[in-house]
This record gives sequence, structure tokens and C-alpha cells, in this order.
Amino acid sequence: LLEALASGDASVYNTIGDYFLSGQIVDLQSRMNVTNLVQDGKIHEPSLRAFSRLFELLNLPERELLIMAENLRLAQDTSAQGRVNPGTPLLPTNVEQLVWLGLSPQSLAAIRSSITLLPLPTPVNLNTASAEVIYASVEAYKLVDAYRLVRSRNAAHLTSFGDAAKASGNAAAQFNDSQHSVSSRFFEIRGSLRLEQTTVQERFVVQRDGLDVKVLSRQRGVSQTAAPLQ
Repeated sequence: LLEALASGDASVYNTIGDYFLSGQIVDLQSRMNVTNLVQDGKIHEPSLRAFSRLFELLNLPERELLIMAENLRLAQDTSAQGRVNPGTPLLPTNVEQLVWLGLSPQSLAAIRSSITLLPLPTPVNLNTASAEVIYASVEAYKLVDAYRLVRSRNAAHLTSFGDAAKASGNAAAQFNDSQHSVSSRFFEIRGSLRLEQTTVQERFVVQRDGLDVKVLSRQRGVSQTAAPLQ
């Protein structure tokens, strides 16, 4: 399944008798990376401002953002020193665990499709991000500028920041390598295999550098459904 999905197809679908196979690839750099909030042991102000814009757009409490960023800083510091501090949250390894850092379940549900959690800071891919994520990550943008860029990039792939600047028509917008990109290295691969009443689901996070693909994490779940009545 992983080999089929990683070959480049965005979706895999096959049915043979009682078998059902499906899959999907998601560009994780189409989302804002929570790891960006803390860099070199300090709160990264440009990333904090970007997340603040996203929180404001989604009508989420900024207080939760500030608590999450500070708790992430403390968790990273504790993890780097290889010690356990009972008063410090554990370092999360996936987005669902951001509630450990003070993000409420309600806020997580609202922002879930716009964020990711990767092992190192990453820029937002302007070719795949939603208008909301682009708006948040480009400080000079209004929401209409982001939607204009999305319409333009859907017609013609962005190959440089110059293309992005022309696409939105906002001359005040500035792009930089630390926050923006027109390509991606990190992807999520989801696969589901159903055999009669048993369904196996797998989720991979992969890092791709040229032809080299490295699996960063893997999760598997198995579920059973009731047999149909005869």
C-alpha cells in the first residue's frame, strides 16, 4: 500500500471481490507547522504573529495560542535536556496531543485542518495551502489577496516568489524562505484496507528529499464491523 501511494498517485482505489483498498496523500506543508512557534529555544515572533492571524480569523481565543507556545517552549527545553519535570507538559508528537499544551478540544477541532506538527520548522507551500493559511502566513495580505493567489496558482503553478507576488496583486506582500515556499518535503500518506468485516488503517508521515523518502512515523489501527444479517 505504501509503495503504491508513494509512487506519486494522489489517490489509490481498487476493489476485488470482498477487498476494498483506498488511500490519500496530503501535503503537510500546506498547513502551518506548530513547531515553528519555538525556534532556538525562544518564541519565534514572526510565526507567533502568523498563528495569531489564523486564530483571529477562526475566532479562537488568542490566550490559548500564547499558552500553547509557552508550553511548547518549556516542553522542548525539558526534552532537550533529557529530564522529566512534573510541572512541564510532555512534548507532543502529533496534532491531537496539542491539548497537552493548553489548546482546548474545541479550538483544536476548528483549526485541525490548517495545522500540522513536524519535527522541524517548515515553510508554508503557497502552491497547496488554503487561502486561510496563506492569509495568516503573509502579514501584508487581506483575505481577498489570498483567494486571488489561490485562483491564480490553480491556473498556473507558482515557480517562485515572484510568481506569488504577481498573483495576488499586493505589492506590499513580502515572502521569505523561512516562512514560505513553492515546494514541499513533508507528506502524510493514509491507507485503508477492508477485508470482509476487518478494516486496517495506516498513517505514515514521510520526508522526501529528491529521490530519498524517509518514513518519520507510522500509525496502524484495526477495526471490526458486524457481519450482515443472513
